[in-house]
Order: sequence, then structure tokens, then C-alpha cells
Amino acid sequence: MKIIKIIISTLFFLNFVSCSKMEKSEIIGNYGIDKGVLRDANIKIEEYSTLSLNDDNTFQLRNYEKEIKINGSWAIVENKNEEEVVIEFNYLNKQITASLRGTIITFEYPNDFYNGRYKHLLYVKLSNN
Repeated sequence: MKIIKIIISTLFFLNFVSCSKMEKSEIIGNYGIDKGVLRDANIKIEEYSTLSLNDDNTFQLRNYEKEIKINGSWAIVENKNEEEVVIEFNYLNKQITASLRGTIITFEYPNDFYNGRYKHLLYVKLSNN
């Protein structure tokens, strides 16, 4: 009976430790546009090739010529588990949210930088800052 209690206690502890949250240091870095599902091709807006999340909770979106086109602040608003967080982006009096799972940030309509052009859009981590 004592061995069963030890096993149950150990399993409980391992489960508790494995449910830790994603750290900010794992999130900051440069992300590149990967895949998107078009929703409305009539919406004409500049494409942003790179999203940079900085340690000071600022971000920049750059176009294909590497010019900064949008900048603002970001914050973790929900830590779902060790692999997934919800990030809030604030810029130009706008607020959008995205989901970060592992190394992929997913923007879902209407939460995107493209005024509803995409149903969803993925940015994949390229490097740490």
C-alpha cells in the first residue's frame, strides 16, 4: 500500500511540474510569414514578411524590403499550458490577439494585421532576438 501511495504522489508531482507555463524567453524572436488561407482577395494591403517580438514587449512588422511598417506592444494574456499562450498586440489604437503554439503564431480572422484579408495566417519562428 505504501508503494502505491509513493507512485501516486510521484505521478501527481510529475503532472504538476509538466504543466508549467511557457517562458517569455521562449517567445521573443523573429517570425516569418508561412501560410495563410485567403478570405477576401479584394482587400488590398501590404504584406508583412517578418514579425519581431522584443524582450521589452514591443513588436515590429516589416515588409519584404525589411522596412518597419507597424510597431506596437505585445503581452501574454493567457498561458494555456507549456506549449500554448495567447498574445495580445496593441498598435494604432487597435488590439488583436493571436495564439502561439510551440514556434507558430496563428492569427485568426478578424484578429489579424490585414483588415480581414485572411481567414487565418501563420508566422513561424525563424530565430531568437
